[in-house]
Amino acid sequence: MSLPNGEKLVLELIFEEADIISQDNNEIIDLEGKVVLAIAIRLKAEIYMISEISDLSFTENITSNQTYKLLKKYINLFENNSQQIELLNQVNLMTPENIHLNSFMYEPILDMSNISLIKLYECVKNELSIN
Repeated sequence: MSLPNGEKLVLELIFEEADIISQDNNEIIDLEGKVVLAIAIRLKAEIYMISEISDLSFTENITSNQTYKLLKKYINLFENNSQQIELLNQVNLMTPENIHLNSFMYEPILDMSNISLIKLYECVKNELSIN
């Protein structure tokens, strides 16, 4: 059995889907879209922080609470990057650290509007680009 787009990386597919979802400005309850956006937001933020921190020994030794540890290290290294730190703190607050298929874990995402997640995704995508 072959998968459609089997040659693409999972990251590429997640970001492609998030880009498609972010084009829809309708305020509807779309749990699947919110989960994809939350995952894409976290991934883009983490990719940015890992790239900026640029310390393989540090990043390879993270075994839990990855986003929090990356953010803490990023703040220590780049305390003057207040705009990026504010955006990364927003990512940490608005998107759950662990996204899994347990109904009570959906509650924070369900309570949030699609537009809020779309705006956060677009900010992360545009402002946390890798140099």
